[in-house]
Amino acid sequence: MSAAVCVFILSAVCGHTVVSGGLSRPTKVRLTSQDMNLVLSWDWPAGTAGLLYTAEYKCSVNSYRASCVNISTLECDFTRIPQGIYQFGKYTGRVRAQSGTETSAWVESNNITLDRETFITSPNVSLLSNAAAIEVIIEDPVFRISSLRAIYSSATYNITYWQDGQRQKTKNMSNILQNRVVLSDLEPWTKYCVQVQISTRRRPNHLSQPSTAVCESTTIDEEAPWVAAVVTFVVTAMAVALVVIAVVYRKHISRFLCPKDELPQHFNEDLTKRPNSSWYIAIAEEIFHQVSIIPDSSVLEAEHPLEAEPPHNTQT
Repeated sequence: MSAAVCVFILSAVCGHTVVSGGLSRPTKVRLTSQDMNLVLSWDWPAGTAGLLYTAEYKCSVNSYRASCVNISTLECDFTRIPQGIYQFGKYTGRVRAQSGTETSAWVESNNITLDRETFITSPNVSLLSNAAAIEVIIEDPVFRISSLRAIYSSATYNITYWQDGQRQKTKNMSNILQNRVVLSDLEPWTKYCVQVQISTRRRPNHLSQPSTAVCESTTIDEEAPWVAAVVTFVVTAMAVALVVIAVVYRKHISRFLCPKDELPQHFNEDLTKRPNSSWYIAIAEEIFHQVSIIPDSSVLEAEHPLEAEPPHNTQT
C-alpha cells in the first residue's frame, strides 16, 4: 500500500489533519512592523494555488497563539487580535499552508523587538511665514498602539532647511524637542524648503522616514518697535502742518479754488440790451389800473353787530 493511500485512510478514519510531506511550505516568511503594528507576510509555495493558511505568533516568554486561521491572503496582522501586543515585546511568527486535509510544516519568521525595530513613517510638516522668519510645525505619525511620545519619550527632531534651488547648501538643527520651531536666520523675500526626520534615540540608526520637503517664502524684515513710533509722529506732524496752512492761507486757497471770472464785454452788452421782440414790447406798454378792495358793510354788521348800532343818549 502506498504512503499516500495510508495517509488518506488515516485521515478518513481518525478525522485528523495529517501533515503531508508532499505539500510545499510557504516561502519568504517575514515579520515586519510599521508605526507599531505587527504583520506576518509570506509568499505561496512554488507551483501551487488555492491554498489556505494559518498564522500564529508568540512573545519571547509565551507559547504560540493562533491569529489568522484558514485565510487565503498572504499576510496576517497580529495587531488586530483582541489580546493585543505589547509595545516593548519581542515577537516571532509562523505560518503553514493547508489544502483540504493536508497541511505543510510550520515555517517560522525572524524575531522583532517592536520598539527597537518598528519602521516609523515620516512626520507631517507645515510652514508658517512670519516676516523674515518661518515657523516649522511638526506632527508625529499616528501609531497603531500607544503614541510616539509614550514609547519614545526622549525622541527629537532633525530639521534640514535650504534656499529653494540650493539643496547642496543645507543648514541643520538637531536634537530639537519642541514640535514648533522658528527659523530666524533667513533672508527676506526668499523661498526656503524644510525637511524633518524623527530620531527615537533608542539606538543610533533608529530614525523615521524623512518628511516630504515643503517650501515657503519669507517677506520683509520685521520692523523694530521705534519704526512705528517714528512713522506715527511724522504722519501727525504733517497733518497739523496742513491744518495750520489751511487756516492761515484760507483766503488765497479759496480764491485759487473758486476764482471770480468776469464775463467778456460782448456777453455783458447782450445781457443788458433791451429785447426787440413784439411780445416783450406789448407787455411793457400794457396799461395797468389800480384796484382797491372795499369790504361789504353787511358783512361787517354780521360779524360785529355792536359796532354797527349807533350810540343812544341817556337823559336823567
